[in-house]
Amino acid sequence: MNTKKLMTSGVLYTLGNVFVQAIGFITLPIYTRVLSQEVFGKFSLFSSYMSILGLVIGLQVAGSLGPAKVKYGGEYDRYAVSAFHFSNLFAIALIMIIILLRNVIGDLLGFSGLVITLMAIQTFNGYCSGFLGSYFIQKQESIANFLLSLGSAIMTTTISLGFITVMEDDFLARVYGGMIPSTILMLIAVLYFEQKKQAFFDKRYLSFILMISLPLIFHQLGHLILNQLDRIMLGRMLSIREVAIYSFGYTMGMIIQTVLNSINLAWIPWFFEAKKKEDKGLKHYTLRYLALGLFLTLGYLTIFPDLALIMGGEKYNQSIDFIAMIIISYFFVFLYTFPVNIQFYHANTKMIPIGTIAAGVINVVLNYFFIPKMGIYGAAFATVLSYLSLLIFHHIISKKRYQYNEVGVKLYSLLSMIAIGYALLMNYFLNSLLIRWSFGIGVLIAYGIYFKKDLKVIYQTIVNKKG
Repeated sequence: MNTKKLMTSGVLYTLGNVFVQAIGFITLPIYTRVLSQEVFGKFSLFSSYMSILGLVIGLQVAGSLGPAKVKYGGEYDRYAVSAFHFSNLFAIALIMIIILLRNVIGDLLGFSGLVITLMAIQTFNGYCSGFLGSYFIQKQESIANFLLSLGSAIMTTTISLGFITVMEDDFLARVYGGMIPSTILMLIAVLYFEQKKQAFFDKRYLSFILMISLPLIFHQLGHLILNQLDRIMLGRMLSIREVAIYSFGYTMGMIIQTVLNSINLAWIPWFFEAKKKEDKGLKHYTLRYLALGLFLTLGYLTIFPDLALIMGGEKYNQSIDFIAMIIISYFFVFLYTFPVNIQFYHANTKMIPIGTIAAGVINVVLNYFFIPKMGIYGAAFATVLSYLSLLIFHHIISKKRYQYNEVGVKLYSLLSMIAIGYALLMNYFLNSLLIRWSFGIGVLIAYGIYFKKDLKVIYQTIVNKKG
């Protein structure tokens, strides 16, 4: 197996996504200062509803690309074009229905009919560009995926800030700021797949598309409940101000998810190939991958208080106390990708949505009890427990169905205890930058020794490319 390609792709995906997300993080303090908390919270709700619509807009067909790459191999392009066209036909029909009912839906959600229309179109645009990104990931074309994401980030930021400057309605300025670049990227995705000159739709793939994709709708519904419903419940049970504070803190906590997910994008196609070839070194690389994920989590736990203060200022200072809980939640998400990747490898997604829906229900119930008593901190604590339950569920399923043994309960427990213990330590020293960073330097030195050989390989690869 080409481990150099894995490490190089992992570095490129991570640096690329971090760079793209950095644009958003750099502009976050601008948004938090130029927008009122009411507008910031309203746009967060708009994004939450757009995520809900995104569950069904393309039937989650993009999620079938990974298993399709394993199953169809040389027919991957033909499959991708067929899947793209099939999902788009469904999406267009759904958008037409939404536009017809826009005023009714708007009254239910508290938005105008115009905003509902823009929401539907932008969700479709995002699906198309996301499908193209998923296609690039499975082809291990990290540069193309990076350029796609970079273009989206730069255009969205530039246009949004420009509209906020010239428009009276800051909320609509943010909406149009996302609408225009997403439309451009949608057109790029359509043109890209059309130039492939494959059959518009090959009906041989229909059963596979539906078998893999339909369960993923409920899988993503569970994730949506976990990611977004807490904000909606905060808005209903408390106020828009709490939604704004929680949304900011959640965004800061999700930075680690951006990094870990980037590495996972490189890991999945490599892992599928290694699994298919029964690579004897797979368990060794899995352990090193886990160690890397823990290192990145500990590193971010060290610096998040300083970053949050810079990004949000005193207005969002209240969020700093619960950000560590969001970080730990996404460390559990990182751990849960290991048993879930096994299920994707076997092209069996039937149990995946059951776990996420169950975790989502747990999250709703916990929010119902914790938010009235603990406010935004209760929502964060509910998120931790919900994602932990998700990890436990999927490990049990993969262990029983596929004899999954690459990561055991003892290792999960050890990694979780280290991450939680370190998070508690960092929260205790929230106001002491020197102590926190001293611990961080100690972790850095320890990992530098552990990954000495891997760092040499990456360095040598970069040097050879320059030469």
